[in-house]
Amino acid sequence: KDQFAPMLRDTACLLGRVAESKSRDSSSTILHKTFPGGFIDVTGANSPIGLRRTTIRILLLDEVDGYPASAGIEGDPVKLAKKRTVTFWNRKIIQTSTPTVKGISRIEASWEESDQRRYHVPCVSCGAFQVLHWAQLKFDKKDLNSIYYECEHCKAHLGEIDKRIMIAQGEWIAKFPERCKHAGFHINELYSPWSTWRAMVEEFLESKKRPETLKVWVNTSLGETWEEEESYSIETEKLAARIEDYVELPQGVVILPAGVDVQDDRLECLVKGWGMNDESWF
Repeated sequence: KDQFAPMLRDTACLLGRVAESKSRDSSSTILHKTFPGGFIDVTGANSPIGLRRTTIRILLLDEVDGYPASAGIEGDPVKLAKKRTVTFWNRKIIQTSTPTVKGISRIEASWEESDQRRYHVPCVSCGAFQVLHWAQLKFDKKDLNSIYYECEHCKAHLGEIDKRIMIAQGEWIAKFPERCKHAGFHINELYSPWSTWRAMVEEFLESKKRPETLKVWVNTSLGETWEEEESYSIETEKLAARIEDYVELPQGVVILPAGVDVQDDRLECLVKGWGMNDESWF
């Protein structure tokens, strides 16, 4: 109602092509649109019936990282939807999404299997093509008027006006062109005509205050997966295997502080050897 119907209404070449939703006409509803030569079915990723009721040639899976792990009890909704296209030799499957968490992101897994196309733009100073990376956007958080993009080739300082020129002259270049059956496209907010580099920096400085907000910024502005901080733990068996009996002080011990804990029936004593750079033995 809010996106598809207004698009049909406001796009001249589509006006009148798709039948309007009418309560008395079952051929076209809110979730099923008919047009000369075909139809559009809309269904949710959590609906196993919707995912297996129709055979289709062109499949669009939108925001796949937000799909549930299983559609009811029938398994992965992406796999179920793809099965609806197997009868067509000329099928086309499109997956789009903002990425989420590294390692479990569906769109990341699909990207890794693709030819990995990124949008390369020419520097207005030296003409060399490059992908726009966040690391090349330079700024002083005390003076956001000094924001500029540094060309990775000639180190030229590029501004918002240059950005529009570069994007207009850019082109998609695949990292793995030999993967001709699976096209993948990645782009981030640095290219956006609806956002500015200053707005990105301001949002970053605000988002970095908390991991939860920084995660959203990394996913939505950079178009990258969020990598959780590793928690380091040592298995008891591996720790026990490293136990050594010291007959003499190990080489490197500089001081030997001792601590004594007084119990009702005994004294518990611990002697620990300390060396350079906080290395210790006990």
